[in-house]
Amino acid sequence: MDPDGELPANKYGTPIKHDPNFNGPRSKRGCTDVIFLILFVCFLGAWGYVAFYGFTKGDPQRFLRATDSNGRKCGVDSEVLDKPYLFFFDLTACANPKTLLNGCDTPQVCVKECPSESWSSLPYRNNIQRFDARSIQSSLVCVDDRVKSTVTTVQRLTEVINNRQCADWYISSRPLYGRCLNLVGSLTQLNRPNLNDGLSSYQLMLSGWIKNRSDSDQYIEVMGKVIDDLYKSWRSIVVVLVITILVSLLYITLLRWIAGIMTWLSLIALLALLITLSLFCYKRFDYLKKNGPDEVNSSMIQGQLEELGNNETLFLVLTIVFGVIAAILFLLVVFLRGRIQIAITLIKEGSKAVSNVISSLFFPIIPWCLQALIMCWFIIVLVSLGSVGEQVFKARFLQTADCRCTGAYLDLKSADVCSPQLFSELCKSSTNGPCRDAGCHFSRIDSPSIVTYFHIFNAFGLFWAVWFVMGLSDMILAGTFAKWYWTMDKRKVPFFTVTGSAGTAIRYHLGTVAFGSLIIAICSFIRACIEYLEKKTKAYDNSIIKALFCCLKCFFWCLENFLRFINKNAYIMCAIHGRNFCTSAKDAFNLLMRNILRVVVLDKVTDFLFFIGKLVITGGIVFGAHFLFFTPNRLKLNYDSTVPLVVIAVGAYIIASIFFGVYSMAVDTLFLCFLEDCERNDGSVEKPYFMSVNLMKILGKKNRKDKKVK
Repeated sequence: MDPDGELPANKYGTPIKHDPNFNGPRSKRGCTDVIFLILFVCFLGAWGYVAFYGFTKGDPQRFLRATDSNGRKCGVDSEVLDKPYLFFFDLTACANPKTLLNGCDTPQVCVKECPSESWSSLPYRNNIQRFDARSIQSSLVCVDDRVKSTVTTVQRLTEVINNRQCADWYISSRPLYGRCLNLVGSLTQLNRPNLNDGLSSYQLMLSGWIKNRSDSDQYIEVMGKVIDDLYKSWRSIVVVLVITILVSLLYITLLRWIAGIMTWLSLIALLALLITLSLFCYKRFDYLKKNGPDEVNSSMIQGQLEELGNNETLFLVLTIVFGVIAAILFLLVVFLRGRIQIAITLIKEGSKAVSNVISSLFFPIIPWCLQALIMCWFIIVLVSLGSVGEQVFKARFLQTADCRCTGAYLDLKSADVCSPQLFSELCKSSTNGPCRDAGCHFSRIDSPSIVTYFHIFNAFGLFWAVWFVMGLSDMILAGTFAKWYWTMDKRKVPFFTVTGSAGTAIRYHLGTVAFGSLIIAICSFIRACIEYLEKKTKAYDNSIIKALFCCLKCFFWCLENFLRFINKNAYIMCAIHGRNFCTSAKDAFNLLMRNILRVVVLDKVTDFLFFIGKLVITGGIVFGAHFLFFTPNRLKLNYDSTVPLVVIAVGAYIIASIFFGVYSMAVDTLFLCFLEDCERNDGSVEKPYFMSVNLMKILGKKNRKDKKVK
């Protein structure tokens, strides 16, 4: 190893030689890895065929068909063949969060058509003179149509409503995906004169959450208050998140001046924390050794945590662990302080690059949108393929069923395959009407075996397409920041650098992106298959199988992260030199290995500083939002500022992560450019350094010609 910490050159390739014609990303280049681009295009064509097969052979509506409270699919099962729409007795029951897990907690029946008028039973129950049995029977919607004919008195009307056999009220609605809904204008209809006396009590329920909840349903009440708080504060949340974007931009800009202060203060604080923890654990260990475990008292955490707190060996181990980590960190700071300073300077350079090419911060919006479209496409194809095949219906007979079948269904038994149309024709009740407590119900879809392979193909397509978009984004950003670094006078960096880099990547290097994304997509797909197989084998509860899956998951997780590291650096080298994926990956790997100590220090210092930056932005935004927007409680929130602040914290951290993701790509690109600059040039008139003056000062180097390098 040489004095500067690099490995011998002959072990990891020859250092890059000076090229007088090289002044940044090469303009003269050819298409790379064309074979893999052709393969990717063919794959997209095959994916399109899979989608076409699903669209033409399948019927996604099968998944959207509604099911009533008795498990019958409206318009499909024998009893409801002529009733394609689902009617909800109480639409407000569909407004609580339990709906996502358990469905609407209200009777649901299949109807021939959705009600075109609003109706309420309350006027008839309150005023017996208004009671009109025939009119009420025509307006009622009941679980069983035969119940309608029994409603001839106010008492009977009240009885069937209390027993949830018939709907108490409803509003006019239209079918939406087979459901009778009216999401627009509900409250306006409630103000009609003929409904004021019957439906005014439901206005609050339809506009929000029911306030009169039972003690047994506190969860729903809490969730209702949470949503109410979000509804009241959503404008403030949006404003704060917009401010977060501006603060992130400002913070990244300020890092060129405060990166050093932040890094050294953070390292010192971390070292102090480790020493404090080590001393605390030692004092606790010494106390337990002399006095023994503490007695149980109600103020302490009970159970296993209390046992850990009295574990003498545990605190001895923690003392050693924290002490060793603190010692290692101290030695690293002392002996690698020079390389830490290089990492800090490169972070400052990254801040300059991002600030000078501000459009790079907003460029990721495009790949995010593309990834969202890919995900939507995957789901559509998945649903379409899942609906391909023959629908299988099976007979269902309850013990109390009044049903007799004739003809081909004379010996029909429960769970036998049947046809809803034939069942409705051949099976009748004792009164020659529709069967009671019996029917021919949808069971499953029998798909051809090829559909299974198409599902696998569709899943792999998701991985490859997503990684392709991410790889293309990395290459475009790499070309952008490489152009910035290799421009001697930063004021001459083209305004449309991002656009130019995108044009170069799309014109010449889509094949390289396809190659790199294919490699990592295969690894990600294998990981997903392992996760799937692990879930399938959980029922066996075999310790050997668990250990095997654990090892496989760990191995492929490490492999995927290594491949992502190789891919990113290969894209950077390809964006600079225009070579194919394998050559770029080899050059990047050798260059990094020749400077391995700098690589490790830069990676850890940048990750640590970026993490601190995310926490600073998130904490500052939450703290400021609390005092500027939610103190005092002007919005009259149920839980003060807790709910909106949690949403703001999550949103602020995500936004900060997005901005720092671009920043991280800038630092990685500038680092490779810096390493190449050190090998390619020597500061002479013929070979001037492109790095900044600050970097040259840290390395003890300078350009011999009197040039201003910014």
